[in-house]
Amino acid sequence: MCVRALQRRVGVLSGDVRTVQALPVDQLLERCARRPSDDAAWEEFVRRYQSIIRASVVKTFHRKVREEADVRTQFSQDLIDDLMQSVYMRLVEEGSRAIQSFEGVHDNSIFQYLSMIAINVVRDYFREAKALKRPKVTFSLDELLENSGDGILSKAVTSNLDGTPATNARPLITRDELDRALERAVSDRHRDRDILIFKLRYYDGLTLSEIRSTLRLELSPVSVGSILNRIAVKLKSLLEQ
Repeated sequence: MCVRALQRRVGVLSGDVRTVQALPVDQLLERCARRPSDDAAWEEFVRRYQSIIRASVVKTFHRKVREEADVRTQFSQDLIDDLMQSVYMRLVEEGSRAIQSFEGVHDNSIFQYLSMIAINVVRDYFREAKALKRPKVTFSLDELLENSGDGILSKAVTSNLDGTPATNARPLITRDELDRALERAVSDRHRDRDILIFKLRYYDGLTLSEIRSTLRLELSPVSVGSILNRIAVKLKSLLEQ
């Protein structure tokens, strides 16, 4: 169901409204994952979480506009709605995999999870827009890791065993190839979160503290750094193979 239709219909159905409003997060998500669509559950989902999805879309869009010097996109209400619709589509695609993958420590974890998905949707929007304008660009994974702002991890993941700097003798890769390698390198239950952490660090240049704040992570900067280091090591191993 499209987000505009959901927005218009919130509160219209009456038979199951009070029952659905009392559902804890895990039971509400279970009903949202059902097929055929459970309209009452989705209306409650929108009522609870539409504001966090919209806020994350708007905040991430404005940040990306500031970062991208060649972007002059007007952020209209229609575009907001389209990006929010993409978030809902991301939740239900592949048999509602994103909904079923949620494992929260507490009820409020769903806000962080939905914010993460919204950030990914906006990032993909900008990446696809740029891909239409520019030819594919190749780069060295080592250079990417070395030039990610003030990255504290770059030396560990781009040095030889004897401590000397790694050379640029390795083949160049495209952004699409790196994205596909990321999907293979990260496979635990925090897969979507960890992939986004990597992209925010090495694609967008956010610091560890900024990543913590953006994703509302209950992790220390050291833990975020450990996640990045683990992914980088796996990526290098995969790409070398």
